[in-house]
Amino acid sequence: MTQTISKEDLALRLSNLPRFPLAQLPTPLQPLKNFGSAIGGLQLWMKRDDLSGLEGGGNKTRKLEFVVGDAVHQGCDMLVTVGAIQSNHTRQTAASAAKANLNCALLHCAWTKDAGPQYREIGNVLLSSLMGPELYVDETERPIEDQAPLDAFMAHLAAQGHKPYLIPGGASEHPLGSMGYINCALELATQMDQLGIAFDYLVHTTGSSSTQAGLLAGFKALGIRTHIIGVADDGETKIKSQRVRELANEALQTLGLPALVALDDVEVIASNDADYGYADDAIKEGIRLMATKEGLIADPVYEGRAIRGVIDLHNAGRFGSDAKVLLMHLGGSPAIHAYAGQFDAVELTPFNFD
Repeated sequence: MTQTISKEDLALRLSNLPRFPLAQLPTPLQPLKNFGSAIGGLQLWMKRDDLSGLEGGGNKTRKLEFVVGDAVHQGCDMLVTVGAIQSNHTRQTAASAAKANLNCALLHCAWTKDAGPQYREIGNVLLSSLMGPELYVDETERPIEDQAPLDAFMAHLAAQGHKPYLIPGGASEHPLGSMGYINCALELATQMDQLGIAFDYLVHTTGSSSTQAGLLAGFKALGIRTHIIGVADDGETKIKSQRVRELANEALQTLGLPALVALDDVEVIASNDADYGYADDAIKEGIRLMATKEGLIADPVYEGRAIRGVIDLHNAGRFGSDAKVLLMHLGGSPAIHAYAGQFDAVELTPFNFD
């Protein structure tokens, strides 16, 4: 029999970890009645983690609370991380550093080709730049699993006199990287109790994997049966599934709990087989539909894939007729500007008042 604990016990265990306040919690739940109806009738809600508090919002804010707390506890003076040019994670790390009054250095990798002539001037990288970090770029083309020459980067920063604190890409492969979404699982348990809703499925985008790992670990610890489906941010699912399980069980053990997550508990699907940073027409159609039906903006790299995943799963009959589904909005909206050329041009109709 699976060992479970109370919400109070889980909250206590989390409270014993270092933490720096960054997020505005809890983030709201809202029904997506128009969108659910438009895709053929689905009881769909959204968890608005795009409203997590730091500039531009997003899921990394929850993770960074614990990671930045550890950096402060260790007396480091600089946050260091890696991401794509239009990374939501690097932008939230820059915002976290500003909040914590720390220096920040961001290494941007060529994980995807530039989406347009202004790709390096607008969106997330513009917001990051305004918040004051040192911005670096490694032009070597790499797969997204390759996080670049981080050892050399850290040595370079240390030689400048800094005590840098390394945050892996996505703040995931870190002993505290999954804690933010274990805390989110606890938050969702409370919200479901308050609203009298038990979600059958939870769908979100999976990349560096600690969002899904934290949710799985938290739900397992609390005995919540909501089934979590990660939609990959590229066409790869095997590495992500294994990493989700490993990160989930490592996090549980850090909290003094037994490993509870089996590989069979982990489901990661792909909405298409395209590489990271590329969106097909179906993903862009899903983005447009969410925008026109709910007034919510998703980006082509992450949230667009989750939206497409929900549509595909529903069309395939995966959700029962009475199923209640929660879609996590994990942020990323600032990147839409960098991908503007992939959408229809804005049309302005002349109107003469005379």
